[in-house]
Amino acid sequence: MLVERRLRDRVKFVHANLNTALPMLGSFDAIFLRNVMIYFNGQTKREVILRVLSNLKSGGYFCIGHSESLSELDIDLVQVAPSIFRKA
Repeated sequence: MLVERRLRDRVKFVHANLNTALPMLGSFDAIFLRNVMIYFNGQTKREVILRVLSNLKSGGYFCIGHSESLSELDIDLVQVAPSIFRKA
């Protein structure tokens, strides 16, 4: 992925195994988890999302793919646009 030079130092890209505990990454204002959850069953999907959301700041944004849904999961997020949620 290409990132404009002036933004490069302010953006963190991380590769991680979502099925295991995440490395200590800190807290984020936005997390993009797009086109990933379609590969998980319901229980694994819930575990992955909760694990990822533990790194999202209150008021932060969680973005998923357009073909993905959180409707079957009981997770405390507010939908602000299609595929975009905000953590309370």
